[in-house]
Amino acid sequence: MNLNCPHKVATAIPARCWRAAVLYLLLPLLVVSVQAQVTVTLELEKSRFLPRESMLAKLKIVNFSGQTLVFGEDDHWLQFQIESESGEEIIPITDPPPVKGRFTVESSIRATKEVDIAPHYALELTGRYTLTAKVHIKQWGKQLTAKPVKFDITNGTVLWEQIFGLPLKKGELPGQPRQVRRYVLQQAKHLNAMSLYARVDDGLDGKVHRVLPICPMVSFNKPKAQVGPNGNLHVLCQTGAREYNYSVIDPGGTINMRRHYLIVTNRPRLDFKDGKIIVAGGYQITRPDDLPSNKKVGAEPELIVPSNEPRPIPNIKPPVPVPTKRTGT
Repeated sequence: MNLNCPHKVATAIPARCWRAAVLYLLLPLLVVSVQAQVTVTLELEKSRFLPRESMLAKLKIVNFSGQTLVFGEDDHWLQFQIESESGEEIIPITDPPPVKGRFTVESSIRATKEVDIAPHYALELTGRYTLTAKVHIKQWGKQLTAKPVKFDITNGTVLWEQIFGLPLKKGELPGQPRQVRRYVLQQAKHLNAMSLYARVDDGLDGKVHRVLPICPMVSFNKPKAQVGPNGNLHVLCQTGAREYNYSVIDPGGTINMRRHYLIVTNRPRLDFKDGKIIVAGGYQITRPDDLPSNKKVGAEPELIVPSNEPRPIPNIKPPVPVPTKRTGT
């Protein structure tokens, strides 16, 4: 009979407990090590938004792990969460924002993922909210949480609104009920600057398609707006002492055209010609944010490289005195 067997069993159980305790103590150190090797940062383009305004969240990933990491293989690697000031979680009104799209981040490289989260959350009530992002690193089986970002939802002042029927699409029969939409122009103040916004929805208490900024605006001249025959919204807004912004927005909430005008002999104004809404008066100027862009498709900027070849020193001759004219003798 082996009398040492009970002693071995008795010592094996504490040994397993000791190893489990060591792993439990080292687990926080492993998490800190992962966070030191890979950092995630969440940013918003501004801190104040109108209800349902486009909210572009930027997630920046910095990799110092010494290996290439893979992200975006599914829609679960990046998850957002919004809470109200009282701690109540805002439930998405649709599926979570689509974030699938495979990309790699090599060591010592930073990558940025941009996601518009506004269409997925009904942020209608004014107040302060907190946005959090969680990133799952599939290769390591670890999850990182970015530092939360706070933002405010504030109401704007309605300047103009118009309900209109969408034009018939190709193949639709005339006489059928037409879908109704509404354009709303709002002004909001941010950092002591006034801005003009457009809201596209299905009417009061209807679906909000998009809320987007148009341009800065002055307080002494209200913008002019008209809905064209094709359902597009034409907006002419004064942005400075002598400058105007002209934008065309489609029923989906996309700016298809943007032009800039100056006051010269007269002010620019919206006019109607040949069945189209145009800008009459003023002087059109070119800006980098023009839509469509005036740059040629595929054109690359011309590089001006200074020549290193020595240039001859110009031979400067001394001035030759001009002989004085003699007056009559």
